[in-house]
Amino acid sequence: MKVRDIMSTPIITEDENTPIINIAKDMAGLGIGSVVITKDGKPAGIITERDIALKVLLKDRIASEVKAKDIMSSPLVTIEPEEEVEDVCNLIVEAGIKRLPVVEGGVLIGIVSVRNILTLKPEYVSRFYPEVHVLASGWTLDRLERSLSDCEVFLANKNWGEYRERLKEVCEELQELVVHYTDDKELRDIFDSFELLYPDLEVLEETEDAQVEHRKKLDRLLKKFRHTTYWRKLQSTSSFASGTFRFQDYRHGTGGKELRLPFKRTRP
Repeated sequence: MKVRDIMSTPIITEDENTPIINIAKDMAGLGIGSVVITKDGKPAGIITERDIALKVLLKDRIASEVKAKDIMSSPLVTIEPEEEVEDVCNLIVEAGIKRLPVVEGGVLIGIVSVRNILTLKPEYVSRFYPEVHVLASGWTLDRLERSLSDCEVFLANKNWGEYRERLKEVCEELQELVVHYTDDKELRDIFDSFELLYPDLEVLEETEDAQVEHRKKLDRLLKKFRHTTYWRKLQSTSSFASGTFRFQDYRHGTGGKELRLPFKRTRP
């Protein structure tokens, strides 16, 4: 696979004398995370969202008074379109960068990033982030947590059949996640706590004491589940912004956009 096969085009450029406020607006409007900076029409550097955050915002500088050349990363490391993706990986790791402009005959024609590579080759994640263990994201856990919360309602209304059926469905899907995310100790802990509910099911309808004890177990499990879901959604958003993909969605997509606080739901 060649660089040409995975690079992003067209590439957005800005002149070195462009104020950072203009660059930030362009990046926001186009939904991009970086721009290549040119000097006399030739590539000279690169600016990313991280550069703006660290070199302008955190230093309390006025974005309209800071020019691109003041904060751009330079000299620019580039690669040719006919290079192998394997060579890109090596260069990214050696140079400690996340984006490489692609130049052909002295002309800027695209850009290749860690995200481009991982979209097609997710197994390369350990090459770029060897210290990272991929965990289930909060977006993956969100739907299961919502489904488990329905169990709380079924239990409160003593709908035993619906409760058992929903519990079984959640358990089976949770087991799939545990098998998929072998490094996820928190997920394994949730699953182990989940299994503690099952011995109670045979006697659940017999006494009020059994129901009260079982409800306590479910409450503890839900509290743990909601806490993990909420913080992982928060951290997934931060990971995405930084380009460090510690969390991974599986099967259920990314869910909603807004974070929900891990408060206990009110029973009807």
